[in-house]
Amino acid sequence: MAQKKQTVIKVSLIGETGVGKTALVNRYTEDKFLSNMISTIGIDCKYKQLEIDKKKIKLQIWDTAGQERYRTITTNFL
Repeated sequence: MAQKKQTVIKVSLIGETGVGKTALVNRYTEDKFLSNMISTIGIDCKYKQLEIDKKKIKLQIWDTAGQERYRTITTNFL
């Protein structure tokens, strides 16, 4: 039996520190909202499985740190 190929889409969130990138990712992927989050260190990745028009899609959401000191790390992932 032939297995359907899964499409993978990569989304990178970049922006200033403290604007809510991590909160947005957690709300979308886990349906959670925490009002007191700690800052992301470097980069974090979450996944979400979707089905659109009977096609399976794996969404990779990369959450980058906003602090200047992590810019060199996060630019390597983009």
